[in-house]
Amino acid sequence: MDFQMDGLSEMMNRLASLENMDEIKSEALKEGAKTLKEETERTVVKRTGNLSRNILVSDITNDEIFVHVDNQGKAYYGHMLEFGTSKMSAQPFMGPAFNRSKTSINNAMAEKIRQHLR
Repeated sequence: MDFQMDGLSEMMNRLASLENMDEIKSEALKEGAKTLKEETERTVVKRTGNLSRNILVSDITNDEIFVHVDNQGKAYYGHMLEFGTSKMSAQPFMGPAFNRSKTSINNAMAEKIRQHLR
């Protein structure tokens, strides 16, 4: 499941003129991912807490960062809950968390950038 934020490329182009742009960009991406991770952890159905403990944030690669469930470990069933199976209806948590937190993600990233611009 991929999500796209509007206006980020425009903001990144403006940051390109700054000396420590890569550091600022990384910190802003991490702050946005942290915001999404926290909202996803609040949204996910908690029976044992296993799934919420296995929501991870990736390293930054090619100016991208991902919030995802560790489907290779104990939370292998995360995608089954999100999308459902032939025998189980979907109980999405990632999509709704993202939709609810778009503004918060943008605000968190913008605040991190503002801190560097001061």
